[in-house]
Amino acid sequence: MLAVQQLQALINKGETNTVELKIAPPRPAELAERICGLCNAQGGYIIIGVEDQTLRLVGVKDPQAAIDTIFRACRLLNPPLTQLAEPEIYHLDGIPLVVATIPPSKGPIYQASGAFLVRRGTNTVRLSLSEMLLVANDRGLINWELQPARRAKMEDLDMEKVAAYLEMRPTRNRQVSRFNNLDEVLLGMDCLTDANDTDTEGKLCPTNAGILFFGKDPQLHIPQSEIVCVKYRDDLGLGRYIDRKIITGTLQELIDQTESFINRHMSVGAVIKGWKRHDLPEYPLEALREAVVNAVVHRDYSRAGESIRLFYYANRIEIHNPGLLLPGITIEQLERGEAPSRLRNPVLGGFLRDVPGYMERIGTGVRFMLHETQQMGLPPPQFKEVSEFVITFYKATEEVREALVEKAVQTKRTESTSPSTLNTKEVELKLTAETKETGNEGPIFSDEVQQRRTQAMLHIQHQGFITSKVYQELNEVSGRTALRELEYLVEQGTLKREGKTRSRKYLLP
Repeated sequence: MLAVQQLQALINKGETNTVELKIAPPRPAELAERICGLCNAQGGYIIIGVEDQTLRLVGVKDPQAAIDTIFRACRLLNPPLTQLAEPEIYHLDGIPLVVATIPPSKGPIYQASGAFLVRRGTNTVRLSLSEMLLVANDRGLINWELQPARRAKMEDLDMEKVAAYLEMRPTRNRQVSRFNNLDEVLLGMDCLTDANDTDTEGKLCPTNAGILFFGKDPQLHIPQSEIVCVKYRDDLGLGRYIDRKIITGTLQELIDQTESFINRHMSVGAVIKGWKRHDLPEYPLEALREAVVNAVVHRDYSRAGESIRLFYYANRIEIHNPGLLLPGITIEQLERGEAPSRLRNPVLGGFLRDVPGYMERIGTGVRFMLHETQQMGLPPPQFKEVSEFVITFYKATEEVREALVEKAVQTKRTESTSPSTLNTKEVELKLTAETKETGNEGPIFSDEVQQRRTQAMLHIQHQGFITSKVYQELNEVSGRTALRELEYLVEQGTLKREGKTRSRKYLLP
């Protein structure tokens, strides 16, 4: 229910794309058209008792009769609008007005007077055929996955990918063995359908789902299925971008390559605690991957010319997904982690579910993202719906990342006292004890040796590994000393060795 001040503010602005002003109750058929237009758009208010040209309050002589007219108009819609709340009677300056709150439709596309109408600005107009299809896809009324892919033929499917998928398909799907040939298998998987164009009439051709998952070149037939990734230098994207990549391929390739793009630009700092390296990622990596998987499964592929876009700013990552939320799912539900599990593209979702590592959190993906950001001490991801669906992840500050590492170190100390998790003081005591036992000139834990090892660990932190030759040059020691001190760190579990003697690398375990 509107407050009186809110109602007065709406009237003062005049008619808009969400406000219709009427001096008196119109005929039910005319009112049905106005209600239909608002329902098929953003919803809004019909205010009766106001002159739309002058905004003069004239009032309603019989408010109850006006309310009855509104309900009769709702019954004239196809399908009838049955969820309308009771219109309210207001008094502004003692003048009675009737206000009907019209909800936007998240399900059916309403008709009035035999036409599909929508409100544009202050006018109610007919939806064109292309607009009708767009709205129907937005609301999940059309199964785009099962439609024939544009100009696709059987040879556009990669049968090696099909065979690989069938090999890894869970044992619960044994029904594929009933088919006598691959065509029947693909038909049963909704990857093939009867062609409906004159050139291939009567033949089988790939569906959109088949091309997206098994196609040799999916973007040739569905160009909007690519993912555009952009890395900016600043927070607003005003300057030149650092990197831009258009990712193409099947759904699995889109997900994996997008993850690689994120990892390539992700700043992963590190600290050395107890001779162990602890990574400090800016973002929860698994949550970002989950968001990318959700994007390719839930997006509206019918929107030609609109692709998934990932914008990597200095302080956040945004994933823009074509299409709106399906009916019955709200931003508020997502923020609470309580949104129902509904797939816009259930066939594609089923395929990814059967491939390990892609759809393992069916119905819990949003809760997982919320949990991962909370564990890192970050703000929860922000969900937004503005002609498309946008999810935003915010970067961890240095303070947050340091706190996470300290927490991880404390946990490891509690769980284990193995040499690989000892802190600096413990390493000092252990080395000193071993030196006394052996009585040899092996790695004595002196300040000089400690300084050399610290220098080596810092080098590994930046370069990823160190060699005996580099250790020798950094610390100005002999090759024999460098090798001995590195090998001792391997024995302690602080480092591990990789490769043969001449090209051997030492890196963190």
